[in-house]
Amino acid sequence: MRACSGELPEKRKMRFIRDVAFVSLIVLFAATGCVRKGPRETNLALAIVGETKIRESDFRQELERVDPSLRSKFRKDRMAFLNRMIEEEVIYQKAVEENLSQDPEAKKRLAWAEEDIAIERLKELEIYAKVTVSEKEIEKRYGKEVTSPEESEIVKSILYISNYQDLEPREVISLMEKGLGEGLSFPEIAERYTIAYDTMAFDSPNFSQLPAPIPNVTRKMPNRTVVAFPLGGMPWYFVKDVEPLSSCFRRVRRAIRDEKREHALREWLSSRSAGSTIRVYEEALEDMEKSDAVVAEVNDVPIQVGDLRMLRETLSAEEKSEKQVDQKALLDKAIDREILRQEAWRRKLQEDKTVKEKMATETRRILVEILTERKVTGYAESVRVESRKKWVEGLKRAAGVQVFAERVKKMRIPPSKEIQDVFGVQRM
Repeated sequence: MRACSGELPEKRKMRFIRDVAFVSLIVLFAATGCVRKGPRETNLALAIVGETKIRESDFRQELERVDPSLRSKFRKDRMAFLNRMIEEEVIYQKAVEENLSQDPEAKKRLAWAEEDIAIERLKELEIYAKVTVSEKEIEKRYGKEVTSPEESEIVKSILYISNYQDLEPREVISLMEKGLGEGLSFPEIAERYTIAYDTMAFDSPNFSQLPAPIPNVTRKMPNRTVVAFPLGGMPWYFVKDVEPLSSCFRRVRRAIRDEKREHALREWLSSRSAGSTIRVYEEALEDMEKSDAVVAEVNDVPIQVGDLRMLRETLSAEEKSEKQVDQKALLDKAIDREILRQEAWRRKLQEDKTVKEKMATETRRILVEILTERKVTGYAESVRVESRKKWVEGLKRAAGVQVFAERVKKMRIPPSKEIQDVFGVQRM
């Protein structure tokens, strides 16, 4: 009697045929290139500067920090942006080599920057986190902007003006209302019926000079409606077209949020000021050349003239363009800042992870700025540009910069943060 092998001969034969077929398929796929390749290596180095690699992730992060008005340009011209990063890196490496962070001016600016970053973190955690904006608030604000378009910086409004004499006013209004009801823009309506028209902004001088009661009526009339007025013996038609809420929802929300944040900040500062000991020495403001002169004390911590100078440098270009900054207003800002700084330090926010990360970026920026100011010579802009170019080229040669242009070209760049905020695109 034959021993049992556990499988019938026919079953073993079928199993053998199946295994051979499977192996054959693998060989075939490999030969034809149909086997799935491994994932593309990510975060490749785009350039090497000395011993530092500028990777794809560095490129993306830096692009997010760029002013939105320039971001679109650099997304298209990647090499220009990479060259900008390379230039910053070689200057930063030179600053480190020269131990610039120990320079008195650098120390002062770095300390000030750390305080500013910690203060902003305090605002986010303590003050702004409590601010919310409801849809009702957004709708109410939008309605206010629509009825006062000449005062609005949030919602865009246009007044279309036309003089159409081929039909009776009632017929013209009917045609315009029909087009508006179909969802057409006024330029599309004008094209359909060959109507000549002009546009006028509600905040323009021409609008305010329109004969009464046209400004008042057109300002308050509902959106996408038409009204006729007789001027010079003939009818003139006015169509108001205001940006729909769906298009400016986030803009309106942001405006309300910023206003509420400012209000919350003022209330917080008022409360903290009441519990602080503040002494002001206004006579010290008379001589702004004495950097170490004390102009105020907050809980026995002095504020010096030099602090006011540092604060003045943080003002916007518009504020700086004024003939003379109000020294008293500047002192008030300095007192508010010191109250915030003391609370940030009490909470040890200078040790916060987010603060440290931002400070690392700010340190690079400040050191690069200081070294550039010292090395680039010349008064005329063209001379300074040429001086900087020669200096940076020398630093790049010394660093032995390597650039991988093909990687830059093939690199994937996700949508910008602003685009993601608007369209809800997930970050990748």
